[in-house]
Amino acid sequence: MLSAIQELKIRSKILLKQSQSADSPLVNLSKGKAPQLKHALLYTARQAGFNDWQHAQSILACSQPLNQQQDCGKFWYAKACASLLNTWCTNYAEALEQQALQGGIILPYKTQYVLASPMYMEALGLGTEHTLWQSLKHNWCEGEPAARQMLAYQRLMAMQRDSKFGC
Repeated sequence: MLSAIQELKIRSKILLKQSQSADSPLVNLSKGKAPQLKHALLYTARQAGFNDWQHAQSILACSQPLNQQQDCGKFWYAKACASLLNTWCTNYAEALEQQALQGGIILPYKTQYVLASPMYMEALGLGTEHTLWQSLKHNWCEGEPAARQMLAYQRLMAMQRDSKFGC
């Protein structure tokens, strides 16, 4: 199975091959010059909710638990979640405390955390009962990197299904 980072690279390469038309989203990023892979990587990273390619790589690599103050982007958020009531926490310690009291899945959003309900997860195109969530104790912010990467890949695939994201 591919990782989310590998999938974004593939989408970037496909986008670059398709960028010959004037209506390509890469035209603005390349400032009138021929688009390069770096432009496609930037575009796909932004589409996935990150500031740039390096930001996407640092979060999706899951090589370490997330830093308390780290900006994690909007990867674990969708517009469909806006109307849902969930518990939002300003720091990770608060998120852990609230999860112990009321349950939910801890997901990062920029420098904050959300306790995602089953409806929130459904709006993301994911379920809550996957064994990967259980192995991470319903917390994407820490735990086995392989499990976190697989869930990030599933989120990326759900983004593609639910929108025009990707190629």
